[in-house]
Order: sequence, then structure tokens, then C-alpha cells
Amino acid sequence: MTFSPLSRVQSLGYAGGNFGKNIVANTLGYFVLIYITDVLNIDPIMAGIIVLIALVVDAILDPLVGCLSDRKHSKHFGKYGGYIVFGAPLCSLSFVGIFYLPLVSENPVTTLLTCLLLFRASYTLIDLPHNALLSRISEDSRERAHLATLRFFFSSLGSLCVTVAAFQLFDSASNQAQAALFQKFSIFAACCSLIAVWLSWFAVRQRDVHARQCVLSWSQQVQGLKCIIVDKHAIIILVASFFCALTVPIFTKSFSYFCKYNLNDQTLIAKGLTLMVIAQTTSTPIWSYLSTRYEKHHALIAAHGLSILSVVYFSFLVTDSSAIFILGCLLVGAAAGGLWSVIWGMAPDVIDKVNHDSGIRSEAVFIALVVVLMKVGHGLSASLLGNVLTHNGYVANSVQNDAVLAAIRWVMCGFPVMGALICMACLYKYRLGHAQHKAIQAALKDLRTR
Repeated sequence: MTFSPLSRVQSLGYAGGNFGKNIVANTLGYFVLIYITDVLNIDPIMAGIIVLIALVVDAILDPLVGCLSDRKHSKHFGKYGGYIVFGAPLCSLSFVGIFYLPLVSENPVTTLLTCLLLFRASYTLIDLPHNALLSRISEDSRERAHLATLRFFFSSLGSLCVTVAAFQLFDSASNQAQAALFQKFSIFAACCSLIAVWLSWFAVRQRDVHARQCVLSWSQQVQGLKCIIVDKHAIIILVASFFCALTVPIFTKSFSYFCKYNLNDQTLIAKGLTLMVIAQTTSTPIWSYLSTRYEKHHALIAAHGLSILSVVYFSFLVTDSSAIFILGCLLVGAAAGGLWSVIWGMAPDVIDKVNHDSGIRSEAVFIALVVVLMKVGHGLSASLLGNVLTHNGYVANSVQNDAVLAAIRWVMCGFPVMGALICMACLYKYRLGHAQHKAIQAALKDLRTR
């Protein structure tokens, strides 16, 4: 079935799902390490290991969900609706458990790991299908680019809720009071997540139900996977996704430690993250314009270039809460707006290309590979930071030695710069532009009408 352009209500409704996903994901992304080390008083290396294990298990589940969804189609829930509708409440409940159960457990490490595993598993049930849905509800490259950046706009709104909450979360010097604040916010975030994710699928329900079914057998899925791993453009997206997720999040994970210990003011955590998210949100229309007016990979290369400039500026020039700190946060946020939005508009185009070349449409499998590599990268980044802190003598809630302070500053700069350079080198070889994708879509439609 060929669809007309999405209505404004459909576009906003679908993109709003990213608000629901990000308000819970970014609470953990921003604060889970410092929550584990400074509230639960767990060793940084163990904290990094816990986060890494949860994300690796999550990464194992992604391909499974992708394979299952490529083999199923329901007349009531379409291809992805069942996962989203039933996964959302499980995700919300397990998220709340992370901030309640370890505090009353005799073995907080095991309890925390169990809660994180449940959260990551249920998050997979909504995240992967919601991402894959983009290739199913629109067939136009430019509309996909617009939807991808609109999704990131709502992601930024979710992040903004988290950073505004941080003004309260880090307002107390007492671990017990801080733990209670995290608990209250977890309930609010879980309810918002559930409502937004449900509304997201229902806004485009008809398109999921009535789009091409593309139900594959196991042999077709294996063949589709082989076609993905030999396609140049698919490999570029996968490599760029992994290195971006491995290196860029180290900046935000280090940021809390940088404010608390290097700048000696943990209230700057909320201020800085809020500035970054405001910059992400306001830069979204610019990245949308660039990725629709020009080629998407050129816009993504520009975002990585801005990322290099911003993290170098921040890491070596920021020494206090002055205007230099404010400008640095705004630059980092503006770069992140492009890094995390543009690439999701490129992935569906690659799916169409592989479909055109092989005759097999493995949309959920490809999205699963992208998500897996991103999550493994995120987990490794947490483990790397935890090891660096411990190796240099980090002690929670204490005055840190010069080695720790220097390590924090170098880590938050060095890893993002390295990752950006690798991604830019890969994207330089990308050739799937708007015109090429339009020709591919025309050929696919011609094949379907024969």
C-alpha cells in the first residue's frame, strides 16, 4: 500500500513517542553512574560493569525482537503495535523499580542489576519497533528526514524534563533525601513515558496495520542479514552508529563528575544539562532543514565537526560557571541535536536500498543491528569511564586528587573527538542521497505493480 504524506497530527503523534522513551532513558543515561556511586555507594568499576551487563543483555534481545517482528503481522496490531502496546507498561514499572528496590534490598548490587535487566528488556520491546516503524509509515526520503529530526525534538523535550528535575535531584547534600527525590521523579517519568509511547503508535496505527506485511521466513531473514553486512551503505551506518554511541555519551556521563569535582559545584549539573538540552531542541529545525535541503550525510558530517569544536572548547576553556561555561554547553547541545537525529533519517533509506538490491526487506533486523551497536557502545562508554575513575583513585563524595580531575577533563574530550573523526571518515564514503533514494523507491513501486 502506498501512503500519502503524513498529516501534522500523525507526524507529531508518532514523533511524540520519543518523548516517552527519552524521559526514562536519559534519566539513566545522565545520572545512573553518579546515582550508583554516590547514592547507593557502589564502587565505580562495579557500577560500570552493572551498566555494561544490562546493555549487553539488552543488545542480545534486540536482534531477537527484530527477527520475531519481521516474521509476524497482526490484523489488529500490525507489525509493531503489539510490542509497543504491551511493552510500555512493563518498561515503566521496571524503571520505577530501579530507584526503589535497591534501597531496601540486602544485596543492592544484585537487585539493581535485576531491575536494570528488566528495564532494558522491556525498553527493547518499545524502542526497536518504534524506530523500525519509521520505514513503514513513510516512503519519502525527505519526509523521513523531517520525521527523524521531529522525533529528536521530542527526545529533547524529554531530556529537558530530566534536566529541569535535576535542579531538585541535586539540591540536597543528603544521600537519603536525594534518593527520595529520585523515587518521586521516577514515578512521574514512568507515567509520562507510558502515555506518550501508547499515543505514538495509535497515531499511526492504520499505517502499521495496512502497510506491506513483508512476513519473512527464517531462511529469508538469514539471506537478508547477509545482504545487509555486505552493503557498503549499511556498514557505514552501523560503524558510525557504534563509534558515536561509544564515544559521544562519555561527555555527558563525565559532565556530572566534572561539575561536582572539577568545578566544585554540583548545582551546575542541572544548569549545564538544561542548557545543552535547550540547544538540542532549538537546533532541531536547523538540522531538519540541512538534512532535507542538502544530503543527510553532509549534515551529519557537519554535526560531528561541530561536536569536535564544542568538546575541545568545553574541556580546556571552562574553569567556572561564567559565560564560557554557558556557551560551551550550548555548543555541545547544538552538536548533539544533529548527531542523534540525522542518522535515524538515513537508516530507512538503507533498508530500501537493500530491499531493492536483494528483494528482501529486513527492516526490523537492520534497525536491530543499529540499536544493538548503539547500546553496546553506550555500555562500553560507562565501563570505560568507571575504570578510568577507579584507576586514578576516585573516592565518592570526597575531594578528588589531581589525577582524577585531569582524567575527567581528558576523558570528556578525548573520546568524543576520536569517535567523531572515525564517523566523519566513514560518512565521507556514503553516496545514498535524496535523488538516488527517489530512484530506488520508483523501482520498488514498479516491481510491486508488476
